[in-house]
Amino acid sequence: MTQGKDRDLRDAALELARKAHARQVDKLGVPYTEHVRAVASAVAHLGLNFEIVGLLHDSLEDCTDRSLVSMEILTERFGSEIAEAVAAMTKQPHEDYDTQYLPRVMSNPIAAAVKRADVAHNKSRLHLLDPTARSRLAAKYSGFVTRFGDA
Repeated sequence: MTQGKDRDLRDAALELARKAHARQVDKLGVPYTEHVRAVASAVAHLGLNFEIVGLLHDSLEDCTDRSLVSMEILTERFGSEIAEAVAAMTKQPHEDYDTQYLPRVMSNPIAAAVKRADVAHNKSRLHLLDPTARSRLAAKYSGFVTRFGDA
């Protein structure tokens, strides 16, 4: 019984991620859902909530259609623990990345694990980027590793 419910929640999260990131591609032109699936896969061993947050970790920040994704929708469909972890991973426009955003992310155990997986996935693809983007992102991820340990 629980396996079926878990599968339904995972499937619902994947479908929501697909809708939230429809027609979005990463810096390499790859459908963005491949990134969230990779992050979710990296944390799946930690439990279903981690996997779902991995699938949805960029949905609030990157989806402009609030009829698809909002805190209310996430809470209703997946519960407050998942919604709060996704919110913790959502950088606000006014936030400084290093002094405000990252400390907030790292204060939520699920968000912290997913952020580590997110950084690890992004770092693993740096060699595929153009030199300018590679340099900028390498510095960003290096700062993360310096403060919070290897991803």
